[in-house]
Amino acid sequence: MDPSQQPNSRSAERCRRLVALALASVPLGGCYDTAILMKARQESRELIQTEEVDLGTYRITLPHKLGVATDNVVDFHVFGQVTRGDRQAIDDALRMRGAELRSKMLVEVRAMTPPMFEEAKLTALRNAIAEVINSALGRRVVKQVRFYRFSFNTI
Repeated sequence: MDPSQQPNSRSAERCRRLVALALASVPLGGCYDTAILMKARQESRELIQTEEVDLGTYRITLPHKLGVATDNVVDFHVFGQVTRGDRQAIDDALRMRGAELRSKMLVEVRAMTPPMFEEAKLTALRNAIAEVINSALGRRVVKQVRFYRFSFNTI
């Protein structure tokens, strides 16, 4: 190889590498979704500005299975986290439609199976409670469901 061409090829190779590196790093500069970030920020803001609303105390016996000598009892005291702006709506609904909500809660809980109550996070029960309240109000008012007390026993 001609020695006069060798520095040129090194320079060209270096230039190609720099261009490839620059092109590879261009898409990485804007690698975030602003809509997702804004939604996460809104959700964290809502959780900071939430209040606990007592959704009631329940003691529910699951349907009896014929031929089995035991029954299952779910006993819990539940609360929901709602934003401050929704506090009045949930208080009004609990006051005016309390019996209806308790009835729907009873139906939902009795439709569950015992393994659902043995799950560590009680996801199915939490979702069912939130769904009962939110469907009655026609919008997602209860953001999270938590328990003051929970027990699942076989008697």
